[in-house]
Amino acid sequence: MEKKKTFFQKVRAAGPAAVITSAFVGPGTITTATAAGVNFGYALLWAVIFSGFASIVIMNMASRLAILGKKNIINAAVELVPGSQAWKFFALGLIALVAALTGFGFEAGNLIGATVGFEDIVGAPQWLAAFLMGSVAMAAVIFSTPRIVELIMKTFVAVMGVVFVVTAIIVRPSITGILRGLIPTTPEGSLVTTIALIGTTIIAINIVYHSVASAEKWGGDEDLEDSYFDTKMNVSLGVVMTLGLIIATSATLFDTGTEVDSPIVFAQALDATLGGGARMFAAFGLVLAGLSSAIATPYMVGVIWSRVFKWDLVNDWRPKTAAGVVVVFGTILAMFGTAPVPIILFAQAVSGFFLPFVAILFVLATNSKKLGEFRNNRLQNVIGTIMVIVMFLLGFRTLWNVFSTLIS
Repeated sequence: MEKKKTFFQKVRAAGPAAVITSAFVGPGTITTATAAGVNFGYALLWAVIFSGFASIVIMNMASRLAILGKKNIINAAVELVPGSQAWKFFALGLIALVAALTGFGFEAGNLIGATVGFEDIVGAPQWLAAFLMGSVAMAAVIFSTPRIVELIMKTFVAVMGVVFVVTAIIVRPSITGILRGLIPTTPEGSLVTTIALIGTTIIAINIVYHSVASAEKWGGDEDLEDSYFDTKMNVSLGVVMTLGLIIATSATLFDTGTEVDSPIVFAQALDATLGGGARMFAAFGLVLAGLSSAIATPYMVGVIWSRVFKWDLVNDWRPKTAAGVVVVFGTILAMFGTAPVPIILFAQAVSGFFLPFVAILFVLATNSKKLGEFRNNRLQNVIGTIMVIVMFLLGFRTLWNVFSTLIS
């Protein structure tokens, strides 16, 4: 009989989900959570919890497919229509396009966010701050191994958790307001922000990466519980961090009419209420969030493209080259002062549009007879279907929001 692992052994065995949490808790999440707190107070806390639950459901599907079905979603998607070259090219093209567009879009926002935070701390010129942040991200994706990337992301997630949770505590929030915010409501004008909160947590490229990384990290049926623990722990940490962001901005900026045009607004809010030390603390959190996402996002693009295009030579340079191109793109935009919010909106729109299609692939693949007793049961299919419907609505509303913003 296999000896049951202790909590700390499970923590050490975790990994892929930490990369995902580092990717989604970035400047986009900080900006969206700040807007939620500024405009609607604690009312949208429930949306963060919902999105965390949805992420865990889909990522656990990915784990079962990878560990028990012995394949990632890329291979499983191709096998949904056996022998069809047209379907194969469509499925592979869709996944490659999702990785590229969301990767480039989010990377620009990630490095711009990290640059803004670094500028606020040290007062360096924007071009220099962007170059330094981009150089750190480039070094991480070029010289790291999967194990090192996972270790870096675990560290970043832990430190970010401390920063954002401590910040939420020191502003002395309303406990009653927090409890009310856990009850699903949509105040007038909050629909777009509600969908944005969900969309900034459930990201198509993250789910695809989780499938690929799980298939490579874990190989036996006994590893399934480790994978589930990894997902629940890291996604829960991401949810707690996002809740902390909303709580902190609700307590300091709600109903003040503050315009949220940059992720640095979160740090500036603390300057007025708690002093410069709190602002520096929050700006440090922004640097960590931007930098961790700036490392995780291009790394995921390189991994996904390597599986799509079969880059599997020994010491193959192509995955890291692809990741490096993504970093260079984001660094250039950050150096030349591009505004972060439009880029974040674009990345969220692209991810939101493709997300339901990726979710459908997972639901179909995890209903395969090859999974035997571990294929989706009725409850999992019901939850999966609800997630797909919500994601279709999310994608449509996000695109509409972006088009409306551009037109106006």
